[in-house]
Order: sequence, then C-alpha cells, then structure tokens
Amino acid sequence: METRQAASEKVELFRRFTAIVAVVVTLYYLYWRGTETLNPDALFFSWALYGAELFGAVTTFLFYFMAWKPRIRTTPPPPLEGRSVDVLIPTKSEPVHVLRKTLLACRDLSYPHRTLVLDDGERQEVRRLCEELDCVYLARTEHAGAKAGNLNFGLKHSKAEFIAVFDADHVPLPNFIERLIGYFRDEKVAFVQAPQEFYNTDSFQHRQDNRRKYIWGEQYLFFSLLQPGKDHWNSAYFVGSCALLRRKPLDEVGGFATGTITEDMLTSIRIHAKGWVSVYHKENLAYGIAAETILPFHIQRQRWGVGNWQIFFTANPFLLRGLTFPQRLNYLASMIYPLEGFQKIVFYITPPIALFTGVLPMRAMDMNYLYHFVPYFMLTLFGFNEMARGYGGQIMLEQFSMGKYFTYIKSVLLFLFPKLRSEFKVTPKGDNRLAPYSFIVPQLIVLLGSFLAVMYAVVELLLARRHDNFIVAVNCFWAIYNSGLAIAIIQYDYKKLFQRRTHFRIPDAVPCHYSIIPLAGEDPKRLLAVANNLTEDGASVVIIGQVPIGREINVGLMFPTKTVVVRGEVVQEKSIAVKGVPVSDLGIRFVNEDRESRDYITRYLHEFAISKFMNEYSTQYKTYLEKRFMPDRHFTERAYRALTYLPVAVRSETNKETCGVIRDISESGMLLLSRIHLAQGDNISLKVVLGREVLSLKGTVTREDMSDSGNFQEFLVGVKLDDGHSDVVRRILEIADHIGGFVQA
Repeated sequence: METRQAASEKVELFRRFTAIVAVVVTLYYLYWRGTETLNPDALFFSWALYGAELFGAVTTFLFYFMAWKPRIRTTPPPPLEGRSVDVLIPTKSEPVHVLRKTLLACRDLSYPHRTLVLDDGERQEVRRLCEELDCVYLARTEHAGAKAGNLNFGLKHSKAEFIAVFDADHVPLPNFIERLIGYFRDEKVAFVQAPQEFYNTDSFQHRQDNRRKYIWGEQYLFFSLLQPGKDHWNSAYFVGSCALLRRKPLDEVGGFATGTITEDMLTSIRIHAKGWVSVYHKENLAYGIAAETILPFHIQRQRWGVGNWQIFFTANPFLLRGLTFPQRLNYLASMIYPLEGFQKIVFYITPPIALFTGVLPMRAMDMNYLYHFVPYFMLTLFGFNEMARGYGGQIMLEQFSMGKYFTYIKSVLLFLFPKLRSEFKVTPKGDNRLAPYSFIVPQLIVLLGSFLAVMYAVVELLLARRHDNFIVAVNCFWAIYNSGLAIAIIQYDYKKLFQRRTHFRIPDAVPCHYSIIPLAGEDPKRLLAVANNLTEDGASVVIIGQVPIGREINVGLMFPTKTVVVRGEVVQEKSIAVKGVPVSDLGIRFVNEDRESRDYITRYLHEFAISKFMNEYSTQYKTYLEKRFMPDRHFTERAYRALTYLPVAVRSETNKETCGVIRDISESGMLLLSRIHLAQGDNISLKVVLGREVLSLKGTVTREDMSDSGNFQEFLVGVKLDDGHSDVVRRILEIADHIGGFVQA
C-alpha cells in the first residue's frame, strides 16, 4: 500500500507538472493573441484587454515561482538561553482596552524580557496602564516617520540583542519568544517572522463554515503558502508585527526603514540586500483583530498599495544591489499587485462596451477564439488551484478582487498625487461607525453597466437590429459572471457597513455554576451550566431552566486554574422545551466585574481559548489531485454524535473529581472536556446535570488530548460508555440533539 508520504510526493510532482503545462499553454495563447487577434480598428481597446491578460500571466507565473516549493517550518530549534529581549509595542490611537490585552499577554511571556510601549499618542491613560502592568512607557515629542520612526525611537532606548515587535492589537501566546529564538543559533539569521493570525472570524476578510469547521481568510494564501514559498528563496519578509529580530542587522541598515508607509517590507529588502537570512515559522503564536467592517479594510488595503508603490520607486528590487535574482522576483511580485485594479476594470468594462457598441477588442470572436481561450483558461484555473494547495478559493478571491479594484486604482492615484493623501492612519479597531455607502458604488457601477448591456444586446437581437449572436452570447455570459461577483460582494459589503457587536464572542465550553439573585421570598439555588462563548464583558450561558430578561445572576466560571465569580444581568434569552425539559441560552452582561477578574478572563481568552477555538477549524481544503491520489483509506464512519453543551461531574477511580462539559455524545461514547488528567484505561463515574435532574453513567477513558498554554491546561477525553446505561444515554441524546442545533442557530 502506498504510504502517505509517497502519495504526497506524487501530488507535488503532478501539480508542478500541471503548472509547467499551464505556463506553456499560456505562452502559446498570448503569442496567438498578440499575432492573430488584435483589432486594428480599435487598437486602444484591443491593447487594453491584451495588456490585462499579459499582467494576469505575469502575476500567475510569479505565483508559481513563489509557491514552487514552500518551506514549512513548524518545529523550531531548541531555544537559546540567557539572551536579552525587548518587546516593542508601537501605538498611536488604539483603544486602551485593546492595548491592555496585548500588555497582559506580554507580561505573561515566559522568556525573560522587557516590554516597551511606544505611545505616539502621548496619552496619560496609556502611561498609567504601563505603570500598572510594569511596562516601560516611551513617548517621543516629534512624530516623523510614522510607525517606523516610533520603532526607531524605541530602539534608541533598548540595548537588547533581540527585538520582538507586536502591533497594539496583536496578543502573543506565552511561548512566542521561546518558539522563535532558537533559529538565531544560526548567526546569519536576521529575523524570524510568524503568521499574522486574526481571531475575529466574523470580520470583513473571513468566511466561516461552522458545519464543515472551515474558515476562509483573504490573507491565508499569503501567510500559509506564499510566505513559506518565499522562505524557500530566502525572501520571507517582516510584516510589521509578530516577529523576532536580531538587533545587529537592524543597526546595519539604520533601523526600521522610513520614507514609506510599508516600512516592514522596505526594512526586509535592505536587510536581505546586506546578505542576511530570514526565517518564516508557520505556527500561529499571536492573534490580532482583523478589520471588522468595510471601512478599516479599505483603509488598510489602500495604505498597503501606496506603500508598495513608494518602495517600488525608491528601492526597486531590480536596481538594489545585494539581492539574489529569486529575491528580486519575490519582492517584485509583492509590490505590483495593486495594478490588479486596472486589470480588473478592463475585464469588467469589456463586455458592456462590446454589447453596447458592437466593437470588439479582437478581430473576431468565434469558435476559433474559444478553441484557444477555453484550454488556456481552464488550465490556468486548475494550475492555480493546485499550486495554491488548498488556500486559494478562486471564487472568493475573485469576489474580493471585485471589492478592492477601485481601492487599488485609488492607491496608484494617491501615490502619483501625494497632496491628496492624508496623514498616516492606524487601521481602526473596534470602530462601530457606519461606513460610507460610497465603498459599494464601484461594484454597483459594474453591476448596472453589465445588466443594462445584456438587456440592450438581447433587445437588439430580438428586434433583428444585429446578427452577431455568438458575440452577444459570449459577452453576455462574461457580463453575467461579473454581475454575479458584484452581487455577491455587494451583499456582503452591505452587511459589513456596520459592526453591531463591540467584541467578538469567542466560542468555548466552560463549566460554570449560577444562581439567580433572589427577590423577596425566593430561595436561591446554585445550579450547573455551560458558558458556550465569552468576552471580557459577558458570556452566553446554556442552562436547563429559564431566567427572565432583566434578572441578575451570579456566575462562577470554572476556568482551568481557578473559578471566577462575576455578577451579570440577563440581556437576551431564547428557550426551547425538549421532552419536557426547558433549555435556555442566556446572553449575560457582566455588571460588577472587578479588574482582577476581568484581567484573568482576558488572559484566559487570549492566551488559551482563542488558539483552542482556531485549532478546531481548517483553513485549507483538499484540491482535486489530493482527493485523487491521497484518499482517506483508513477512514471509518463512526456512530452519530450529538453536539451538546451539558455540564457533568466527573470522578476517577483514584477519587479525583472535577466538573467538565460533554462536547458530543453517541449511544456508545462521548467527548468530554475535563480540567484534570484522566489516563487511558481509567474507569470514571459521570453525573450529567440536567438542571435539578442528575443522570449517572460510567465509562472508560479511551484517549486524551491536552491543550496547554503554559498558564492554562485542559484535556479533551474520549470515553467509551459502559453497557447497561442505554435508557440514560437515550434520555441525554434526546435532549442533546436539540441543544446543539439550538445553540448554534
């Protein structure tokens, strides 16, 4: 039987062969287009479309080059001991509550270090925060150089051998430095970059499928594939956050590069030009906040576009001495992508022009054209999808291209006319302002132009005023495709003009107890429940029973190291009755949370719960070749499992006791979230709590997986239930089957 490693090598061989064939076919198609099809009666129109196709070919070839052999590093060398590290946190206008999360996590970094907060906003509240959390507060009086200038100001106050850099909203895990510092055993390594991962999966740039446990993100292609691909060519670059840098190469290039908005890439170019080596470590070691709505998303993309053009004309990779040829190609690919805006607008306006005027960008659009175009187009799609290795998502990328095309065009114009630019803007985080509807206008223009062109051409055909049926059909299909992209992104844009929630609710399953604050004559009862998602300001709690909106309750959240008791007010409530059992999902806002408790919840969420939640989802899908040559031969269908959120009391055969949560259950077993270690083979007793009803079960531990952040620890335990409990299990299944769907609805 073929091993998985051999199958993987076969897939890689086939996908690279596919890429080569796609390149050959593309070159032939472009040659044929350039020599046989250009329309001499519409040269500008003809060359515009041909230029757009040429640009697409160049970017595709560069993509194949970058993604040819990605270097995946997930197991780092042993950490270096006894080195000096300073953590730099540049900030300007980020909310203090956002910055506090980052500083709490920096305080918990397990490797010895100092944390320097570089406040370009000169805010007294940030100074007080630094004093409270034992961080060094630094604020410069002059603010030249934006973020790069601020970082250089921090370097002047640092003597450390290594520098870690985090944006104000990027919260590192406790082992961040330990996982990266071992790479510097190689004296040639200048910096180690980790992915920029974002946990708010309801952001503008994410799409989430809870049923399939899959998340698509606009930046996953870059951080999961292109950075590892660049790493193969020693071209992975510093992205401004989530990186550990050696001080010496920074000093050699004069610190972080100023003179451009994208100081991170320019700094990397200069370091690489000096002969230093970069490393990309593909492991999520920090989590930040992605642009929640359309407004910050476009502000960020526009800033990146302007910065890339600044670099292209001030430190062109093909003119800068010291870079290798592969490095020049890698940097070129990362600079020219804003030209995609001009390419896309040509693709969007070509069908309406042809349908309204009858003028074609080629001599003839007939079957001969399709014989050349269709193989080229299909091979290009297939080759891209395979070389993207499950991180592409062609339709989603096309939707985002539709959404960004005008922003990219605008970035070029802002570069050419700098007086139109405002001062450097930090990407807004937690901004609940309504975004202007103007962000949707470019897509509406494409939609209306395409729709009207199709209607006009169809009417012309029906009235027998034109007879180019084939040309109309091809361009109508093209226009309808563009319209579909426009409709899809407009619908999503409209939803993301405004963010209703101030904080992203982090999915979890925390056992808790609760008691209603009694009114006169009421007898308070303490019952078990499960908090199925959390923020620092509140929680969603699944209970057996009902609590009316407006009532206050005490909630004891049983975290891995201690129980935090907070008082909350029920602000939302939805209920169902299952087999006579009332089940409620309560939305609770904390009303008297003390600072110590809030900070503990913050640390638990950002140093443990977020990574646990994100690890449950896949960000990669299987490509055709992987499905064809790497089938899951050893997959066996398991018994149906009902998703549930029921609290359970657990006692082991050694009399260890804990409260846990049943994650899912079948007739023969369950998946249990436990706060204590339960060894494989242990016999355990379980008491499932259905409000005031308690059901007893017994079982044997079959497996255990541990989640450990260093400060928090949790165990996911597989349990085989003993025979003789079929009635109890059936009773739990009847309820659990409804709870899972009810909570996730």
